[in-house]
Amino acid sequence: MRYYKKIGYTYLITFLLIATGCSKLLQEQPRSQITPAFFSTPAGILGGIAGVYSDMRNLWGTEGFTNITLAGTDEYLAGGSASGTWFWTYNGLAAKTDDMDGLWGIAYQDINTLNGVLQFGAAAGLDSTTRNQYLAQAKFLRAFYYFYLVQTFGDVPLHLTFVTVPSQADTRTPIKDVYTQIIKDFTDASTQLSPTPTAPFLGKPATQAAALYFLAKMYLTRGWSSAAQSGDFQTAYNIANTLITNKATYGVDLWQDYNDANKPGNEYGKETLFVVDRESDLKYGERTTGSRASGAKENGTCFFFRPNYPTVNANYPASGGGPIMTRDIANGRPFIRIRPNVAYSMNVAFAERANDSRYDKTFQTTWIANTPNVTTPRGTLRIGIDTGIWMPGYEVTDAQRAAFTGVIFSPSNYTTVMFPSMKKYDDPNRADVNDASTRPFIFAKFSDVYLVAAEAAFKAGDNTNAAAMLNVVRQRAAYRTTNTPGQNAAAATAMVITPGQVTLDFILEERTRELYGECQRWWDLVRTHTLADRLSRYNPTEAYPGFVAGGQTGSTYNYTLRPVPFNIEISLITEGTPFLQNPGY
Repeated sequence: MRYYKKIGYTYLITFLLIATGCSKLLQEQPRSQITPAFFSTPAGILGGIAGVYSDMRNLWGTEGFTNITLAGTDEYLAGGSASGTWFWTYNGLAAKTDDMDGLWGIAYQDINTLNGVLQFGAAAGLDSTTRNQYLAQAKFLRAFYYFYLVQTFGDVPLHLTFVTVPSQADTRTPIKDVYTQIIKDFTDASTQLSPTPTAPFLGKPATQAAALYFLAKMYLTRGWSSAAQSGDFQTAYNIANTLITNKATYGVDLWQDYNDANKPGNEYGKETLFVVDRESDLKYGERTTGSRASGAKENGTCFFFRPNYPTVNANYPASGGGPIMTRDIANGRPFIRIRPNVAYSMNVAFAERANDSRYDKTFQTTWIANTPNVTTPRGTLRIGIDTGIWMPGYEVTDAQRAAFTGVIFSPSNYTTVMFPSMKKYDDPNRADVNDASTRPFIFAKFSDVYLVAAEAAFKAGDNTNAAAMLNVVRQRAAYRTTNTPGQNAAAATAMVITPGQVTLDFILEERTRELYGECQRWWDLVRTHTLADRLSRYNPTEAYPGFVAGGQTGSTYNYTLRPVPFNIEISLITEGTPFLQNPGY
């Protein structure tokens, strides 16, 4: 959400100073600035919402939270410098419960702020239209946090009133009751929010379109859960279809070219539904420049997925010769934290590349020579002209290698430090190669509405509509700017699937092709009860042994829930019923 900077700075800083002192919900005490009376003022209600939006920067785009959402799934493996390896291997999670402090602590801190806005904001001196817009923002954000809390931890405490008295008691609320509240808040937000972004909520904040998307996904998630109610899947489909049918009203649509959905500069474009905002101005952006500050609210996604390309020498695979590439802004900072899982991502999900353009638009596969006087055994590389490193995504012959001046990495040559680079988060506008990204983190896209609708229709037994929804994103994926109209039409036709081809595996593979790297995968596999199956098939060495070893035999809770933080929740419950840890930890 992009506020006018003066508003964002004046009220945001007030709330940030307050929020940093309230990390332990059970021990918080209201300060003079955040008494109930404060939320009854225009400054209080707007400042509360601004603070919550800002706090999202502590999660989406940061390294720890990226690990939580992607590690230990079928799509990814740990890079050569991966941190937090217990998430990748599922080993050591029981001893690392503090690694979930971020989501739990920030969510409940912000939920308390939102409860204050909702409980006392109605008395703010605002006209009814403005007041209702502000309160709808708070409802959306509260539902948003609970949506991810309940998927991550299962039964969680449901707090709906502002905490004014310290307490050392807390209890879990049954998942069905949490889902009911989430649905209520998202439903209210879907009618009370503005259809499109309006001041002071600029950029891509909560809107009716974003609320409808999350409401549909909430019904879909509940339909898969133990709290399922009859008609959940059909309701999810109907809501998603309503958003699609009325896309002009909400100002959303698909780009013609899949590449444009993640293109720098298009973060607030028509396909984006919701973002976690960033700011290039250091005064407002809460970041540093020149190097990445650990723990800061910085968006590091531009380098988590980068291979260590500057280490490839001219004589590779033999030793000798200088480095082919020099680290630069265009190719990014090689952090080598996350690498693609070739067994699934390359060989299954992105196996078809003749008609589907998404592989080429998801991964960087060429590095153009940028270092002077580099000579390989096959010739001298020309700066800005020759490809220094090429990862074609398929095996090549010895003759092809001999004819190529630079170095070729085929899938069999990938290592923990050299692999195709996921490029959706590229930020060419950074001032320094070590700078974090100032791009907003695109959290939800309109293309996912079609995928949600397809999954819901499939679960409702309607493969005809499931295939129709999948075919929209698949045919869009066929488009290439380098094709003639006739070639694009032929490719689009080739991408069409029939209702008989729709399976859960196919839907999950389509989600990979469309949303690879977009911090949804762990929740996708947990929601669809496929985590164990897909790890056993596609990630048997790194993730599955740990997954099996750490869980309870035959239990559906085998690491499909994360551990509740010990230090900021379990250990603080000293009154009433003890707060139990999730099974398996």
